[in-house]
Amino acid sequence: MSKSYEKGVSNFYKLWQRLRNKVIQDVPEDIQLCEFDCHKLECSMGDWEKCERRLRSIAQTQKNT
Repeated sequence: MSKSYEKGVSNFYKLWQRLRNKVIQDVPEDIQLCEFDCHKLECSMGDWEKCERRLRSIAQTQKNT
């Protein structure tokens, strides 16, 4: 392969990585349960703070570490 082709592929890969990092972001661990496993679409801050599922998940995570 030519060097110009390899450079083009490298530049495309770098551009793809930057674009992907802008669009796809990691979900913070403290809200993963809420984001993916909860039936509610939105919680008030008070509900979130005392949510038993979330607190149980945090306790389980801390127990396993």
